Amino acid sequence: MGGLMRYVGLALIPAVALALCGCGYTFTGQAADAETASRLDPAFRSMALVRVENPTIEAWLEPRLRSLIRDEFTRRRLATWTDTDKATSLLTVIIKRYTRTTAVAGQQDQSLKLSAGLTLIFRVHRAGDGAVLWDSGEVSQSESFFPGGSESADLRLTDLAVRRLADLMTQNY
Repeated sequence: MGGLMRYVGLALIPAVALALCGCGYTFTGQAADAETASRLDPAFRSMALVRVENPTIEAWLEPRLRSLIRDEFTRRRLATWTDTDKATSLLTVIIKRYTRTTAVAGQQDQSLKLSAGLTLIFRVHRAGDGAVLWDSGEVSQSESFFPGGSESADLRLTDLAVRRLADLMTQNY
């Protein structure tokens, strides 16, 4: 009986793969062709990251976001990075808010659990005339952590926020 179940299981793997491919399912960054990987027209995928507006006192946020955005967009084939003067589109990132608050406090008001939050806007402009090609709207991400875990929480928070915004750029419905 165990041998039969193994054969049935092995037969199901190709059947599931065929079913997923047949319905048009693709994994992130692996669209059937590059033209369906992004909401941006292919003519505007030569991109420059021109500005990260950071009104917070967190100086680490701008370089972290720049690095994550370049890596994530490249991995998903959303953009080819180039110099501003050669770009067909320009990406601006606006950090609306970065917060760190106590989520759970003890009897003596000590922080038992904390929460970090980040609200961002991604805006893509046409390089020629500055017209907005795509705007993410405000997207918020939060991450809870225990005292002493703020650095790793910040890394997870920024990573999740950039992934979420890249997800929005690939949703074609």
